[in-house]
This record gives sequence, structure tokens and C-alpha cells, in this order.
Amino acid sequence: MFNVLFVCTGNTCRSSMAEILFKEILKREQLDDKVKVKSSGTSVYTPLPASDNAIEAVKELGLDLTDHRSQKLNINMLREADLVLTMTRAHKEHILNISPDAKDKVFTLVEYATDGKLGDISDPFGYDLETYKRCRDEILKYLEMVVKKIGDKL
Repeated sequence: MFNVLFVCTGNTCRSSMAEILFKEILKREQLDDKVKVKSSGTSVYTPLPASDNAIEAVKELGLDLTDHRSQKLNINMLREADLVLTMTRAHKEHILNISPDAKDKVFTLVEYATDGKLGDISDPFGYDLETYKRCRDEILKYLEMVVKKIGDKL
């Protein structure tokens, strides 16, 4: 089983949407039995549900985030993951500070999807539903690229 971990700050918006969107793409591509997907946040102190706008943004695609609860990133998650995809370069740097040996498997989502292009997925937290939809669509665009890369390796 190939393990993918998505990481953002609070695990209530970007990484939670990335997790559920990627699971749906894997199902469509019939790779869901070969890839395990999780998400976590660098600054989670109490398990919280996904934000209302994240729930609404993925609901439009027929997906349900209502049962999601945020999880704090920990060393065991990093050890178990074969690929760690962060939403920003700051998240990547945070991971490399706490686990330098993970350097060969930690990338920003944009970096991994585009073979090295720099870029971050902006945090929609606190903004309107339209901002969340734009964030969702940006994540989705890069996830489609990621699944092709992973599919070639499985």
C-alpha cells in the first residue's frame, strides 16, 4: 500500500479537501485499493470539524466532509507516509525541521504535481464560499497531475 499524507495548518480546509478529493480521484482511477490517504495539520490543538465552507465546497461535487476531524501532524504519520504533500513551502519547511530524514518524500502539492514549480495553495480560512471553491478547484487541478505520477509508479 502506498501512503499519501496531505498537510496544511489546521487540517480543516485545504488538506481535508485534498484528502477527500484525492480519495475520489483514486476511486475513479481504480487505484483506491493501492493508495491510502490521510491528512493532518501543523497547528492542531483540538480535533475540529472541517470548516463549513470546505464542507459546502466539496458537497457541490457530491462529497461529504461532515465526519472529518482535524489531526495534528506527528512523527509517526511522517514515518508511515511514502509521499507527503504540503499546501505551502512553510509547511514543507516545518516538516523538514522536525524530520530532516523525510526530505526525499516531502514536497509542496504544486512542486510535486509540476515537477518543481514553486507555488503555494492559499489558505481560504475565514473567506467566503467562492474563495473555498477556487481553492478546491486549484487543489483538484494539481491532484489530477499527482494521480498520473503515482499511477505510473504503482
